[in-house]
Parts: sequence; C-alpha cells; structure tokens
Amino acid sequence: MADWFKRKDLPNSNDEIDQLTQTINEQSSEQRKLMDTFNRSMNNFATERSLETCLEALNTSMQIANIRGNLLESYKHYARLLEREITRLDRFEQKMDKPKNM
Repeated sequence: MADWFKRKDLPNSNDEIDQLTQTINEQSSEQRKLMDTFNRSMNNFATERSLETCLEALNTSMQIANIRGNLLESYKHYARLLEREITRLDRFEQKMDKPKNM
C-alpha cells in the first residue's frame, strides 16, 4: 500500500497524489471483485447450507469489510487533500482581492 496510507500525513508531491488515486482505484476494483465472489458464495450457501459454504461467505464478507475500511481511509485522506487545496485557493483569492495600499 502507498506510503501516505501508512504515514497518514498530507502528500507533498504529485506522485503521492497519483499513488492515492491509484490506491483508490485498485481498492474499488478489488471490492467489485469481492462483491461478485460474495454473491456467488451466498448463492452456494443458500443452495447447499453446508459449513464450508458458510465459512466461504463469511471469509469473503470479512475481506469486503477490510477493503471498505481501507477505502474509507483513502477517501478521508482525499477529503483532507481537497480541504487543503480549497483553503489554499481561498487564501490566494483573498490576497488577490485586497486593494493594494501605496
């Protein structure tokens, strides 16, 4: 996983932002795959009602929960990035709007 995810601080370069975007895309893709697997597992469990199919569905649901936790952290980090950028742009706009005193 990307270094920013471990550090939980704000990125300082475009490379880190690209890593964040890539991580979100990978996690979203993984979640979609796991949801397909979970649906198949639940169908198998509904049909067979065996311990094995139950454990398979449970395992998949735990993997989905883990991925969703990672996605939540990724989106929180993304929101912090957006907030920082909005604040920066707001300060820049206020600076530009101030009349120059001479």
